[in-house]
Amino acid sequence: MLGRHGQALLLILLGIPSAVVDWQIANTWALPAWVRLASLAALIVALAIVVATPRLAAVATALAVGVLYALPVIGGIVRWHLAPSGTALIGDGAYQMQLSRDVLMRGVDPYGFNYDGTGMERAPWGQPFPNPALHHLDYWPGTVVLPLPLQAAFHAVFGWWDERLWLLLAAVAIWVLLGRLAPGAAGRMAAIVFFLIPGHSLLAVLGDNDLPMVALLLGATLAIGGRRWLIAGVLIGLAIATKQTALVAVPVLAAFAIAQGVDRGAFFKAIGLAVAVVAVLFAPFLVWNAGAFVSDTILYNFGGGAETYPIQGIGLSAVLLRAGVIHGARDAFPFMLIQLPLVLAAWLLGWRWLRRHGLTGDAVLFTGIALFAFLFANRFAQPTYLLLGVDLMLAGLILRRAPSPTVGAQGEVPAAA
Repeated sequence: MLGRHGQALLLILLGIPSAVVDWQIANTWALPAWVRLASLAALIVALAIVVATPRLAAVATALAVGVLYALPVIGGIVRWHLAPSGTALIGDGAYQMQLSRDVLMRGVDPYGFNYDGTGMERAPWGQPFPNPALHHLDYWPGTVVLPLPLQAAFHAVFGWWDERLWLLLAAVAIWVLLGRLAPGAAGRMAAIVFFLIPGHSLLAVLGDNDLPMVALLLGATLAIGGRRWLIAGVLIGLAIATKQTALVAVPVLAAFAIAQGVDRGAFFKAIGLAVAVVAVLFAPFLVWNAGAFVSDTILYNFGGGAETYPIQGIGLSAVLLRAGVIHGARDAFPFMLIQLPLVLAAWLLGWRWLRRHGLTGDAVLFTGIALFAFLFANRFAQPTYLLLGVDLMLAGLILRRAPSPTVGAQGEVPAAA
C-alpha cells in the first residue's frame, strides 16, 4: 500500500503547504497571474498522473518537485538579475561562495579577503550590526575550487553567474542518488520528503548551500553499498574539503562500510584517499597564507569578540542566550563540550544499529541524526542547518522500507560484515 499510494500521499501532505509558501513568494514578487496559474496547473497534472498512472510516476513526481522546489529558486535567480533592488536577492553564504571564486580568479587569496564593497553587504542580514562574514570566508576549499571551472566557463559565455545554478545541479544529483539508493517508489518518496518539507523552497531561494556536501555524502553511501571502497574514500574526502560538518558523518559511513564487509586493507586505503583529497585541496591555501586560512575557517567559529559570528538561529545557543546563561551574542562559549557528547551518542547508537542491520537507509538516517545533534548545539543553528538533518532523517526512514540486497532472509547482514 505504501509503495502504491505513498508518493501521492506525500505529494498531498507536503506539496499543499509547500505550494502555499510558494504562492506567497509569488505574491511578494508580484509575479503575473498566468505564471502562478500555470505552475498550479502543472502541479495538479503531476499529482493526477501519480495517482492515476503509476507507470509515469517517476516523471510526474519530478515535475511536482521541480515546480514546488526548483521553480522558486529559478525565479529568485531571474528576479535578482533582472529587477534592480537595493537588497541582493541571495543569501550571504551562497553569495560569498561565488564571490570567493571571483576573487581567486583574480589571483587573490579568498581567505583573509575583505568582502566589503563586493555587494555581499547588501545580502539579507537582518541584524543591527555588520555581517562579520564580510571579513571571514568560513567555507573550506572544496566549496571554492570544485565549481570553479563551471563558474568560469559560464561567466565567459554569458557574462554572469549565480551560485544557485550550482546548487540546483547538486539538488539534481541528490534526486538521482536517492533514486539509486532505493530504485522505485521508495527512492522517489525519499526525494519528496527531502525537498518538499514546507518552507524548504523559501530557504532554497536564498541558497541551499549544504546541498553539494549532501550530494557527496550520499554518493559515498551509494559507493559503500556497492562495495566501491576507493570511490567512497574520494567522495568522503571531497565532502570534508567542501564543508567542515561532513566530518560528523564520517564515523557513521565508516560503520556502514564495516557492516558491508570492508576488509582492513580496503578500509585504510579508502581513509588514505580521503586524507589525500583533503590535503591536495587544502595545501595551496595553507602555503599561500596559513594564518588567514586558520583564522577564517577555525578560529572564527570558536572564538569570541567583535569578529565572532553572533549567536542566532533556533538552536540550543539561542535558548542559552535568552536564558542568560550566555550574556552576549558574541561571547565565547564552549559549545563543543555539549556537541561532542551528543554526537558521540549518535555515533555509538548508529554503530550498534548498523552492525546489526546494515541497511542503506540506516546509514542515511544516522547521518542525519548526527548532523542534527551537532548543528542543533552549534554556535549558530540556522534553519537551513537543522533542515539538513531533518531531511536526511526522514529520507533515511523511508529508504529503510526499500529492499536491500545486503540483508539476508532473516534480516541479518552477511557474515562478512
